[in-house]
Amino acid sequence: MAIIVEFTLDSEAFPFGRSTSGDPDVRVQLERVIPLREGRIPFLWATGQRLEEFEHQLRNSDIIKDVEVLTRVGDSVLYYTEWYTDKETFLNGLGETGGTIMEAHGDSTWSFTVRFQNHADLTRFHQFFQDEEFPVYIERITGLDDDPGTEYGFGLSQAQRNTLIMAVEDGYFAIPRETSLDAIAAELDISSQAVSERIRRGTETLLRKALIGLVAADFDQSDDE
Repeated sequence: MAIIVEFTLDSEAFPFGRSTSGDPDVRVQLERVIPLREGRIPFLWATGQRLEEFEHQLRNSDIIKDVEVLTRVGDSVLYYTEWYTDKETFLNGLGETGGTIMEAHGDSTWSFTVRFQNHADLTRFHQFFQDEEFPVYIERITGLDDDPGTEYGFGLSQAQRNTLIMAVEDGYFAIPRETSLDAIAAELDISSQAVSERIRRGTETLLRKALIGLVAADFDQSDDE
């Protein structure tokens, strides 16, 4: 049975994290990552105000082979990257132990959602990061059968999903708007700020999943030619 593991790792603790951190105002997110596929992490989103400095940092990293800007959306940029797997010990080890990164994002700390095919692979990963002394903090482990929404949940947390569904059904996105953040917050018994954060992050995740799916499909087709 496939297993989903959610964990965090300090950016300074592994080479790729160090290469993409440094500016606390820039948030980085990986999408549709296939570990060690031809030595590349295909798609990387960066969001922030100082992306020129971030891109310069990427290009000067000793583990990044190539960087290409694919598209710009507001204050976000989608990059296509290639990297030297022999210099990225943590992600290299993650791939060798059978892990497939489903989602990952970070700034000063990276958060990963990784799928393993079975418990044996998860045990190998656990042994790997302990032996190499990577400070991995595991937050959640679930069997894929225990969470049927994992594959088709678009990377949303349950709270984000519930809030977005309520916002859509109550007319928050209608023109003119039929409800307010305060009204949704009252229904959920949380603050208006929390509702705003859930809607913003949830919408961002959904849009990125949709955009990256189209871009990834184009790249997959070109790879097969």
